[in-house]
Amino acid sequence: MKRNITAKPAGGRGWLLFLVLGLLACMVMGLVLVWSNIERMDTTYFINISQNTMRERRALRAKLEVERERLLSPYELRRKAEEFSMREPKPGQIRRMEAR
Repeated sequence: MKRNITAKPAGGRGWLLFLVLGLLACMVMGLVLVWSNIERMDTTYFINISQNTMRERRALRAKLEVERERLLSPYELRRKAEEFSMREPKPGQIRRMEAR
């Protein structure tokens, strides 16, 4: 039997193309990973800023509530009333208004 031996094309560069495409894919994946990490860090930074702002506002709100309660305390109201020479209202002098 006679075999038909065909010569392979010279320079078989299929592996080189595969290697170049593989390296290109690795570079693209590396850039995507770096970009996603930068975006994650940026988002984390803004979340931390928002959380700190929220904590500061909650602390301020708590302080203002304490100050309001202090100013509306019977002792403080009595002291302010004496300072402005005010006295208790007589029956019939108080009028209640409905809030809308």
